[in-house]
Amino acid sequence: MSNDLTSVYRISVSLNEPIKYSALSEAVAITAERFPYFSVSLRSGIFWHFLELNNLPPRIHAEDKTPCTAFAVTRRNEPLYRIILKGNTISVEFVHILTDGTGALEYLKSLLYTYLKLTGKNISDTGQIILPGSRISEEEYEDSYLKFFQKLPPPGKLVQAWHLPYKRNPRPSFRVLQAEADLGEMLERSRALKVSITEYITAVYFFALQKIYISQTDKSRREKKKLLRIEVPINMRKLLPSTTMRNFSLFLLPEIDVRLGTYTFEEILSSVHHQLKISADVRQISRSLSSNVSYEKLLIVRVLPLFIKKLAIASVYRGLASRRWTGIVTNMGQVSLPAEMEDLVSSLEIIPPPPNPNVKVSCALVSYKDKIMVTFANITPSREVERLMLKHLTDDGIHIKIIKNY
Repeated sequence: MSNDLTSVYRISVSLNEPIKYSALSEAVAITAERFPYFSVSLRSGIFWHFLELNNLPPRIHAEDKTPCTAFAVTRRNEPLYRIILKGNTISVEFVHILTDGTGALEYLKSLLYTYLKLTGKNISDTGQIILPGSRISEEEYEDSYLKFFQKLPPPGKLVQAWHLPYKRNPRPSFRVLQAEADLGEMLERSRALKVSITEYITAVYFFALQKIYISQTDKSRREKKKLLRIEVPINMRKLLPSTTMRNFSLFLLPEIDVRLGTYTFEEILSSVHHQLKISADVRQISRSLSSNVSYEKLLIVRVLPLFIKKLAIASVYRGLASRRWTGIVTNMGQVSLPAEMEDLVSSLEIIPPPPNPNVKVSCALVSYKDKIMVTFANITPSREVERLMLKHLTDDGIHIKIIKNY
């Protein structure tokens, strides 16, 4: 984590009327009591970083020019999530070490419910929303990575991936482009191709990356030996019985080997479909879970002082981990609210964390009502990835509307 690589993401809801600050402030305090495991700060010990309870609610901020900015994580009692207020929009931003998108969304839904009740709205059907005052289960605190760990053969080693050739923006480098698409049209197109929306968008991303790769006339011999690989996060709660509110996600890594030649979109789509189906099998992805947790359990790792761990981890990340994929596609899927709340909420969106200097551009999706919001996080001046992907969707008969570009 750094001022540029913040590991902070945002989820937002927009209401049909302006937000009342006093009611929101009260709702934030009430909701923080129901999610006590989020009221923590990051501390450093001799051997590990750890999360320490501070019982402090998150701060409410006015909208800044740049989303997903860094938290002062080294400050004592610094909350690791915040509330952003602007007009009729409530946003929550979380440091990813606290929870994943599933946990953040559950918090936001509870906060929204509490706020609406405080403003006099009648909501009789609460659906699956975690209500203030409801019992806090031990499973919500659970480290499900450790719970479901079993010693398994590690996944195969990955060669380095090709990366976009664009330079970074001057600081602050983070830029966001959001496009709204018709969910019905995208579902119709995906079903016609017999794939999921995640598979469809991932294939569109690969096809755009391949076009940029081919367009490079000055590719070095070393670059020509690399392949395209996209990270696709997956919610492990859908595969293993867990209700944890901590992180419990892993990622799939479909790839296209451009060293073998050029692929049609149909060939890419078929490959992505089968790769994701195979790698999402719980037995296969459990190998990644096993591999990740195994490092933590190694005696040599456990006894190394924290300052040595930090140097080693940073070196591994820069030299290996961040070079393994070309892009990122994350799909939070369809978000539903009780009908009485849904009538009051006009839109929902997600902004992924700023991508690392190798990946440069990432893509996140979330569906709400009859719309699907496609958000691009970009740290370069180029919008070629976004242009190629949105053009492909438009050519496929999906109506696109640019909502934000900043």
